[in-house]
Amino acid sequence: MIKFNLLSKLYIIFFILSFHFALTSCKKSNDVKEEQVQDKTSLPMQNLSLVSLDEFRSPGENWFITGDVYSDYQKEGSMQLRDGTGVLVNIPSDEARNNIFTVLEHGDIELKGEFLVPKGSNSGIYFQGRYEFQILDSWKESNPTFFDMGGIFERGARGMADTIPEYRGRAPDVNASLAPGLWQKFHILFRAPRFDGEGNKVEHARFEWVELNGVRIHENVEVTGPTRAAAFEGETMLAPLMIQGDHGPVAFRNIKFKTYDPSRHLRLEEMTYTVYDYTGYHTPVNFDTLEILDRGATNSFNVSELSLSNQNYAIRFIAKVVVPISGDYLFQTELNQGGNLYINEELVIENKGEIPGRRFGNIVHLEVGVHHLELSYFRIRGALASVFYEGPEIEWRQLGSTTPPDFQPSEEPLRVEPNAGRTEIIAGFANYDGQKRTHTLSVGHAEGINYTYDLGNASLLKFWRTPFADVQQMWQGRGNEQLIVPLNAAVEAREAVPIVIQKNEDLNGNELAKLEFGVNKIMYNEDEYPVFEFKVGDVNVRDLIQPSDEGDFLTRHLKFESQNLQNNIAARIAQSDEIELLSNELYRINGKYYLKIESNNGEDPIISELNGVKTLLIPILHSSTHSEIRYNLIW
Repeated sequence: MIKFNLLSKLYIIFFILSFHFALTSCKKSNDVKEEQVQDKTSLPMQNLSLVSLDEFRSPGENWFITGDVYSDYQKEGSMQLRDGTGVLVNIPSDEARNNIFTVLEHGDIELKGEFLVPKGSNSGIYFQGRYEFQILDSWKESNPTFFDMGGIFERGARGMADTIPEYRGRAPDVNASLAPGLWQKFHILFRAPRFDGEGNKVEHARFEWVELNGVRIHENVEVTGPTRAAAFEGETMLAPLMIQGDHGPVAFRNIKFKTYDPSRHLRLEEMTYTVYDYTGYHTPVNFDTLEILDRGATNSFNVSELSLSNQNYAIRFIAKVVVPISGDYLFQTELNQGGNLYINEELVIENKGEIPGRRFGNIVHLEVGVHHLELSYFRIRGALASVFYEGPEIEWRQLGSTTPPDFQPSEEPLRVEPNAGRTEIIAGFANYDGQKRTHTLSVGHAEGINYTYDLGNASLLKFWRTPFADVQQMWQGRGNEQLIVPLNAAVEAREAVPIVIQKNEDLNGNELAKLEFGVNKIMYNEDEYPVFEFKVGDVNVRDLIQPSDEGDFLTRHLKFESQNLQNNIAARIAQSDEIELLSNELYRINGKYYLKIESNNGEDPIISELNGVKTLLIPILHSSTHSEIRYNLIW
């Protein structure tokens, strides 16, 4: 039996009442997202073309280019292909089970993409053909090792790592893997080993960080040498990527990369500064009308060392910037109270200072050679002026520095976990699709199945497995972000009210219902799981989301009731760019999760178009005043 203490229930009731008061008094639609500053934050990555196998060296007959793949998550090694391009597939056989190598040779590299691994299958990505990031079906493994999904593999023959510490692999910090047959995302920053002028290794290779399905599972993992089953002995500065092809079926898509040359950087020369007496608040500043307080030469934008203390002022930096290679460069400025960046007398970034601490960025094309740079800074109060950049084969760094920033480990999370026999509910803010949602409940079940629910439009926003949540941003410092952060890979569902107004029998031309006041009540069932209640027109809805009987996935149970039905109604149970009915009667939703319908009110599901998006619908309330829909979410 799951229990809540009285304080928790009172807090949730207060949260609901506050939510409705805010909606009523402000009269704003709940789906209005808070205003965000849209800005350039990164240069685009290069695509590894998967139109053909031309990007790879002498691939064996076990490698194919196809349009899509399907895998039954309950069948070992299941892999079905669809014609087309864009997906790299390995299907090994007794006659062909070769590894595959890229034409690309890399040193430092940032690599991201997606892979699909069938049940029981095994592969791996070897950076420089030597250092393995493990790919394995490790779904629901509670105690992962280096051998499991996301592990950094060990060195040497079996057993050697037991006696040689530097040969040991590294297990992922958390098992962030999804069910077999789903597309899983990886994003890795790898640093190649370093060598002196005589070819002696002076630094080991290192995985700076590894993210799997959006979760940081490794940070600063040093690899002292090639891991087991590496393609090459010894170590070097440049070598190809290798994907393991001799173990089991695997597929890849959307592979992107950036390569970095640590010797390249922008160089500042003849840099000067001028400090002006300035007490205004308006930009742009006419420096010709201001009194000069100080001037001189400098080699950085550290205004705290240059400015006069306890005075309002403006500073103008002028320098020559030496560009080592032609291409696109991204610049960002962080100027507490505003300022502008000019290159060759063209305004690149304008920062009016309305948002202290916010970075503003823009991309410009620069040819190799010397360019004129000017940075103006209007202090008013608080001294902070920084310029950052990224360029062709140049990793993100501060302008004026010759090296990328030192690795900074993530802060330790402030963990919240359900106690034995109790569900944990956190009311607050949650990130969804890059936006902050302000009226959400995040629910952590003792069974290790968790979700976030939007009270404004009765939407299941995302769901994930144990561990539950990091609430550091809600409590540490001033709690500026106030976000609850899942501690494992969270699958985002397409938000929308689970009711559609049906216009005709084939469900085309229908429209989503709207909630004027969102969820109006939270009750608790006999197991004390929360039940969300809301009303759409004359239809009353109860929405129960709970762990399945086996505790492996989520079951959603929707109950509809209407005594005065004005329109035919359909239940919306999924929306996505891709909804596929598989041969095992599961729906695969955008490759992210599976949906299995358990109870459909005696009606056949229909995949329809709603506002240009595929929508999975079940007709309800045609001749009855009561209907129930129940389905499972598997990931």
